[in-house]
Amino acid sequence: MDEKQYQAWWALHRRVVKGETLSEEETRAYEVGRAELEAEEWASLRQAAAGLQPLQERLRELTAHNQQLAQHEAALRQRAAELEHQYVALTGETLGLEV
Repeated sequence: MDEKQYQAWWALHRRVVKGETLSEEETRAYEVGRAELEAEEWASLRQAAAGLQPLQERLRELTAHNQQLAQHEAALRQRAAELEHQYVALTGETLGLEV
């Protein structure tokens, strides 16, 4: 819809919002214009949604990687605690690492 068509549609829209009655011809023009604007909006939304898909996939990948790293960190912390416990058992001295 070009600017001139939009301005004509907008005038009809303002009348509809105010509760004015449109003629049959005006009603048809208003409905056609509204359908065209809605179609343009839906097309725009589909493009935006399509652009989000790669970002959503990347987010899923990073979330999974983050979970793997958290699990690995927990395992390393557990191993460090075990080694510190063994060190204390062998030497009687604490390392004070508190991992």
